[in-house]
Amino acid sequence: MVQSINPRTGAAFGPNFEDTSISEVDSIIKKSRNAFEGWSSISHSKRAEILELVADGIDSNATALVEVADLETGLGLARLTGEVARTTFQIREFAKAVRAGKFVTPEVDLFVVGAPPVGHPGFIRSLQPLGAVVVFGANNFPFAFSVLGGDTASALAAGCTVIAKAHPSHPQTSVAVFDIAAEVFTAQGFADVLTLIHGVQAGAHALKSDSISAGAFTGSLKGGRALFDIASKREVPIPFYGELGSVNPVIVLEGGAADPKALAASYLDSLLLGNGQFCTNPSLLFVLTGSPVKEEIAAQILERKPTPFLSPATKSLHDSRREELSGILESQPVSGVEITDGGIYSTPAVIFTELEVIATHPEALSIECFGPTGLVISYSGVDSLLAQIASLEGALTASIFANEGDERAIEVVKALAKKVGRVSWNSWPTGVAVSIGQQHGGPYPASTSPLHTSVGLHAISRFLRPVSYQNFPEQIAAQLSHN
Repeated sequence: MVQSINPRTGAAFGPNFEDTSISEVDSIIKKSRNAFEGWSSISHSKRAEILELVADGIDSNATALVEVADLETGLGLARLTGEVARTTFQIREFAKAVRAGKFVTPEVDLFVVGAPPVGHPGFIRSLQPLGAVVVFGANNFPFAFSVLGGDTASALAAGCTVIAKAHPSHPQTSVAVFDIAAEVFTAQGFADVLTLIHGVQAGAHALKSDSISAGAFTGSLKGGRALFDIASKREVPIPFYGELGSVNPVIVLEGGAADPKALAASYLDSLLLGNGQFCTNPSLLFVLTGSPVKEEIAAQILERKPTPFLSPATKSLHDSRREELSGILESQPVSGVEITDGGIYSTPAVIFTELEVIATHPEALSIECFGPTGLVISYSGVDSLLAQIASLEGALTASIFANEGDERAIEVVKALAKKVGRVSWNSWPTGVAVSIGQQHGGPYPASTSPLHTSVGLHAISRFLRPVSYQNFPEQIAAQLSHN
């Protein structure tokens, strides 16, 4: 059972939400599986139409949704209003894509006369929705990565049904969003296309069900890995698309530090965005030894004020990891303004160290302080920097600050590309555009499937399975290739 907590005061409020019982989960799975037969077989245009109606329903209730989400998350009305807009935008983008036939149109490979390898049968390579899937909502994006977030939107667009597991840090928001969407689906004759469950055990039980065809998750490495293991160790393993957090490197070469004051300010803006509770915050900042950027960061962090954590558990984990990181590196954090009048807060801080220290404590670079803590590392030369990049674990994203005159910039970019799914030039990693060119995923432990993205239109490919039809008569082939 969970109850909402106001991060600004630490006080619980609102109704209690009981965990979904195992018997209820089994009933929901059966309903979802039955709903899949109808949802997967309707035309792409009809599916797109219904998704657009869902987006319209969310937009029509945006003010009320934002108000309750702000009480549960403390993320602020402006941020949450923008997040609702992003959520409905991505739903409409998937609808637009499937209506146009993108990602879902079969590929026709005509019969070629002759002996192999030149000659071959005729093929229709189709893409079939996987089935009923479980989506585990994230705590840091109560709209864009939650009940109707990108995982759910892409799975629904593919023709899958979705069982969404509500996140305990925003249960009221989860239920409110679900109710709006469920009303639309039911009114259109597709009840149970989207269903909702509560509780850790409920989510794990659903993932084990033989009727579930895939899982998707955004959250911590520990939680995501546990779910990935469940999905992988089933008698019939299923795909599990986990985005497990990330320790993201940012490199500043000599040409990228022309304005130290501005660079320091923009670094802290990115680091502390959303109280540092983004999977794309700049976790590691590498700057040249002697760079005035360090002094600017140390001076400017003193004026930075804290914003609330999403939950007491998030704060507790962050604080313990900050203490661990500081102890390993024997470097006390330089801290900002402290708040002591209640609420779920930690003082923003930056830890400074040198590459030589990291060389003797490489485990420090694997500690993700999910919250308002940054690590700034001084390096003396590009060769030592490249060696360190080569030893980094997989991450979602990286940035390089440089100019075209930095002769070794391309070496650094290529080294970073081996470790992450997205490399940005002279821009901070926070801010993930919903676009066809986006890649939000990376080598493990950033994600469980580095071949896929959880943001952008290509996210739909996670929930589609290829099936080829060989040598079918033209009339039947036409039916198979049309939806």
